[in-house]
Amino acid sequence: MDWKALYEQHVTSVMADVEKALNGEPFEGIVFHSGSQHHYHADDREIPFVTVPHFARIVPAGGADHLLVVRPGHKPRLVRNVPRDYWYEPPVQPDHPYPQILDCVEVDGREAATAAAGDVSKLAYVGDDPKFAKALGIAAAAQQPARLLARLDWQRAYKTPYEIECLREAGRRASVGHAAVRAGMQQGWSERKLHAAYLEAVGTMENHAPYTNIIGWDEHAAVLHYQSKDLDDPKGKRCFLIDAGATHLGYASDVTRTYATAKAHPVFVDMLDKMDSLQRQLVAKVKPNQGFVDLHDQAHRGVAAILSETGVSRGSAEQTYEEGLTHPFLPHGLGHHLGIQVHDVGGHQQGFEGGKVTPPDQYPFLRTTRVLESNNVVTIEPGLYFIPMLLQKHREGPKAARIDWDLVDALTPCGGIRIEDNIVVTETGQEDLTRPFIPGHNGGA
Repeated sequence: MDWKALYEQHVTSVMADVEKALNGEPFEGIVFHSGSQHHYHADDREIPFVTVPHFARIVPAGGADHLLVVRPGHKPRLVRNVPRDYWYEPPVQPDHPYPQILDCVEVDGREAATAAAGDVSKLAYVGDDPKFAKALGIAAAAQQPARLLARLDWQRAYKTPYEIECLREAGRRASVGHAAVRAGMQQGWSERKLHAAYLEAVGTMENHAPYTNIIGWDEHAAVLHYQSKDLDDPKGKRCFLIDAGATHLGYASDVTRTYATAKAHPVFVDMLDKMDSLQRQLVAKVKPNQGFVDLHDQAHRGVAAILSETGVSRGSAEQTYEEGLTHPFLPHGLGHHLGIQVHDVGGHQQGFEGGKVTPPDQYPFLRTTRVLESNNVVTIEPGLYFIPMLLQKHREGPKAARIDWDLVDALTPCGGIRIEDNIVVTETGQEDLTRPFIPGHNGGA
């Protein structure tokens, strides 16, 4: 892989995006700030630093208070802050060709960074620190200007070849952790031990992961963002869900797998097979001009068929769908845009100039309402869960007889199912960036 050529092409593309975003704006350019280091309230402990995404899209330089000064027609200037400090190590920089492509200078501290940036008073500021923007001489109206940000957000959905390769590598890195967890799961390890095995295999620290790993046995698989990690050995050992990713040069993978053991209810095992088939069908439907809301609706139709075929729902798949009985079993959206951020920006955006396409009332948690286009990257992650708090109202409602509650009670200890891969939209269809590295629950693609 010629990363230098890919990155050089990427920078050229992003600079064209910036120039387009600035068209008609009263700014001569943009200062992208990597972000400031913040502390917990009334404490001297530092909150783990996360780079401002618009900066990270251009430069994978770790650490706070770097400045990237972008003016159309000029080489981007990176002012990299490398503090002389014996309390903390300096930011670790990746093996990356950006110093060969950008005009780079190193400084010590924010004051030196301000001086090295030069006169940027006529530029817009994109970052997280209004006080620093003011110190740079940038007026409040030029800080995070709404229309400019909307334009930049919209463009981030179109991934360059460099970005796609970063996302692919993030999936490959995650695959090592998923394999380690799958091996440990088969031995019945605790959630805490499996979490540690994942981090060790990927070679990362917990606060460097793109999001908090979800690692849950049995009922914990029905907590959508389950954040705890039990230290005790699991008791039921019926099913297991892992939702964990990795990063490469700032870009994230986001992958979920669900596994059933010999102790799982046979209907749940059947459901898992059917859900994997449904997920593969939905992935195959990803293509340019495909509306994501429609794709999400097809996921509900697929879940309705599974509920009907397995006897959880009494009635046809069409009846189950039309009566809204899928909603407590699939309460989240089918997926989201993916990139520098796991839930990448612009999923509800109407167009280049901004605006919002609100999710339909029946699907309030859908994160993406855009029509898919070439070089978009999205997750496809249908789920089917047994969540008592969501099912309770249906037990007592007018449609209670439409559900086999004895079967639901027998399946509830298994928790739930989610299967997720990262998909890039190509000119004619799609490419799965993660399934080639992380097999399905039965070991196959």
